[in-house]
Amino acid sequence: MLAFIFYSCNNSSKYPFAIKDFRGELRPYLTKMVEKGVVMNRDSALQHIATDQELLRLGQSEHPILRAAAFREMLDRKSFNHYDLLMTHLSDTAFVATDAGEFGIWDRTVSDDILQEASWETQEAKNKTVEEVLTRHNYLRSAYVILTSLEPQEKYYSFIKNMATRPRRLSYEGYELGFDDIEYALYGLATFRKKEDLEIIKAKMMENVWKLSEVSFRLLQEYPDTIYFDVLQLYHRRQFYKFSGNRPGGFSGFIADRAAPEDFIQALVIQETDKSAKLLDTMLNRLPLRTCMPDKETIIDEIITAVWKHPCVAYTKLRERIKPKAEQILKSHISIPLDQLTIPVDTTRKIIRWFN
Repeated sequence: MLAFIFYSCNNSSKYPFAIKDFRGELRPYLTKMVEKGVVMNRDSALQHIATDQELLRLGQSEHPILRAAAFREMLDRKSFNHYDLLMTHLSDTAFVATDAGEFGIWDRTVSDDILQEASWETQEAKNKTVEEVLTRHNYLRSAYVILTSLEPQEKYYSFIKNMATRPRRLSYEGYELGFDDIEYALYGLATFRKKEDLEIIKAKMMENVWKLSEVSFRLLQEYPDTIYFDVLQLYHRRQFYKFSGNRPGGFSGFIADRAAPEDFIQALVIQETDKSAKLLDTMLNRLPLRTCMPDKETIIDEIITAVWKHPCVAYTKLRERIKPKAEQILKSHISIPLDQLTIPVDTTRKIIRWFN
């Protein structure tokens, strides 16, 4: 009880403003926003009614929904220093539901929402934010997802390794949740190319093989090592043939598979070993027998094309076997030489965001 009272007092002092503290014209809209419980892309009431001073006070509201909505509006106004705004509120870890359009509702922390919606004037300013997030706020999901677009820097190595190895969230049964985030940390760890980390990455993937997404397979393609073959073999046995036909990145009204078959195939082919050759041969023999597997012919063509584009000693016999089909597939593809393409130069000013 004492702990609860202490937390409540702390929380109220950090976020002291209630809806009753705002002027009457604004209160009905604020009440409606809280009742709706979802942060929309842009709230018209805040856009047309709220003053800058009121937005600052809403940024300290006791309702996380109002804080997130206020920050979104502040980030759209030139009257605010956007860099100072986001750097000041990176510790707001309250979760809010946000409108993701056709993809439904996403839960994220207020801080993650700010980082997602923010933009930076210069790359240097963004780099300072990245450093602050990775070194002091790496519990945020934004700290994880940035790692696939970050060059390896030794000053971040210990932080990223900790992110990759610590439990992200635990269920009541003790099983590790949050592998969606840990995958990004494993990718970030792989970019340092340190031999001592290979077993760590492999073990995490083996434990969560049924959860592997395109992030893991991107890691296996860009930083290949024969130590990862066990991961690929286990995924092939347990997951590959369970493909439902819903590829990630699309929206068909159904839950998409965590990884596309093509992601796995490209990660396997790049191994270029006798073991990967044998597994690819097994797939070519087994797939035609899978009468219920969606898009089977496309997947078979992907294997053949991938093997054909990776000439190596290990694939010699396999390439001889698939040669007629490979030539047929490649002949059907119309390709235009790059020197004949006219690509317009993009002269527009690029917006620097968290995920680019």
